[in-house]
Amino acid sequence: MSTADSKPLTDREIAELDELLAALPEDNESLDVAMLDGFLAGVLLAPDDVPQSVWLPFVFDGQGRATPDTADARRALELVLRRYHELAAYLAAREPFDPIVFELEDEQGKSLTGRDAIAALTPWAAGLAHAFDIVPAVSAAYDADADLAPALTGVLRHLPLDADDASPEAADFMLERDRIDHDVPLRDLDEAIDELVASVLDAVEITRPHRPLLRDAPKVGRNDPCPCGSGRKYKACHGRENGN
Repeated sequence: MSTADSKPLTDREIAELDELLAALPEDNESLDVAMLDGFLAGVLLAPDDVPQSVWLPFVFDGQGRATPDTADARRALELVLRRYHELAAYLAAREPFDPIVFELEDEQGKSLTGRDAIAALTPWAAGLAHAFDIVPAVSAAYDADADLAPALTGVLRHLPLDADDASPEAADFMLERDRIDHDVPLRDLDEAIDELVASVLDAVEITRPHRPLLRDAPKVGRNDPCPCGSGRKYKACHGRENGN
């Protein structure tokens, strides 16, 4: 991966990517840039790297069909992959990241404040949930670890509710969301974003835990016999080569 591939997107490039995605044919049902951001984070929750061929087509087309090879499509692809690598670096380092979120406005064009503004996270949460639907490795990780759903409560709480869904799963989700809102109330968008980011970092620690370095053999003490069989102490034999 070159330095250019991992260069963070500027605000202007984020707006450009949003325009490129919006310009795709409507029947493509492509992701908008906020939903894309959550989708990429969801893909990165897989225990191992997911091949681009598995997830990338669904960014540009809801059915995963091939995207025409045009200058605009190539530019969008470049920006998508840069954001993917940027998020991957943050998650690997367990460092907070800035999710791509667009503030909501009222009818007068003023930005919403307080709890009303939190709905701006719905597209991001829907994008992450979309990764669970599209990428088998992500859904498998979700099904395999019972701790993953609770770790993602700061994201899943922002998923929209379907009033027409009368399934037991939908009822359970509504109860769980009500419980989360009661136990961990959010006052404004900034607080909600902090909770969302912390949830993703908690989740990646479950799916891609930092593992301690494992030695191929037990550590040899300075005064132990050298493993080479010379009969000398390790510090007077091969230990000298290792600086011991």
